[in-house]
Amino acid sequence: DAILLVQKDGKLTFLEKDGIDYAATTVQLPGGERVPFLFTVKNLVAQSEGATNSISPGLKMSGSFVVPSYRTGLFLDPKGRGTTTGYDQAVALPALQAGGDEALFKENNKKFDVGSGTIEMKVTAVNGELGEFGGVFVQKQPSDTDLGSKVPKEVLLKGQFFGTVQQ
Repeated sequence: DAILLVQKDGKLTFLEKDGIDYAATTVQLPGGERVPFLFTVKNLVAQSEGATNSISPGLKMSGSFVVPSYRTGLFLDPKGRGTTTGYDQAVALPALQAGGDEALFKENNKKFDVGSGTIEMKVTAVNGELGEFGGVFVQKQPSDTDLGSKVPKEVLLKGQFFGTVQQ
């Protein structure tokens, strides 16, 4: 669900509000590496490039959104470590409880990362009779960080979108 508003300056603003606004996704790179990411537009605020009084082909909108952590606080990694549950360190390495775990600090100290992404959309088709519109999008967002233990990759996504307007 989203809200479309016409601002005082005539620009159209799209505000994502509710619904299934994410999908846990993994892609495999040509070398075989797998990159998990949360495909999302959570809390998207996108605005048209200029003033407009309608949704019509050629309308361009862009904005930013929140990218929540791929995993929630209750997730446990294979060694039983998590942010709110689980062990403080890898169970197989109990001697490191007293120090010497600097190399594993990020693996042992999980955190819920929240990133940000950007999107550009262009309307390519409109069916005014049915209140439908569609187009193409390009978005950039970070990949999963394994609860803070890895540096995120920049994920570039391209695709099509579809929407209906209800009054």
